[in-house]
Amino acid sequence: MRKLLMVILPPFIGIAGYFIAVRYSGEYFQLRIDEMGEGTVKSFMAYYRYFLPLLFVVAVLTQAVVVLPIWNKARQYQKVMSKALDLVSLVFICLIFAAGISYLITDPKQHNFSHFENVTWFMTAVQLGYWMIDLLLLYLLSPKKAKPAAETEE
Repeated sequence: MRKLLMVILPPFIGIAGYFIAVRYSGEYFQLRIDEMGEGTVKSFMAYYRYFLPLLFVVAVLTQAVVVLPIWNKARQYQKVMSKALDLVSLVFICLIFAAGISYLITDPKQHNFSHFENVTWFMTAVQLGYWMIDLLLLYLLSPKKAKPAAETEE
């Protein structure tokens, strides 16, 4: 039961947070499917509105196949440096994916390089927000390690 919660609950809470932000924005009912791909926050919101079920399925599959095995392996680390390196790696991976997504949705003929930078930082913040929520929930749902009993002096 705990493993099922660890697979479904973190993606659900992360995506629900973004759903609430998109749903209760002033532009929600004005979003159209033909606005996607313009490289703006409004086009990102339109994409999110229309592809939410697909995004949730992808998030759950990613959680089950990729994130949980890495999480279980990382929990065994004893060194703080390893965990810090994992956090820096997560930030770097989010930045790389954000740059790739931003490159795909930004039209260089219509926008300058600063627009590409702004979209990249926005997408990085969205991804990091999602992963911080996900990892916090995994931490809270993980079984606590039993501390070894202290040896008694004889």
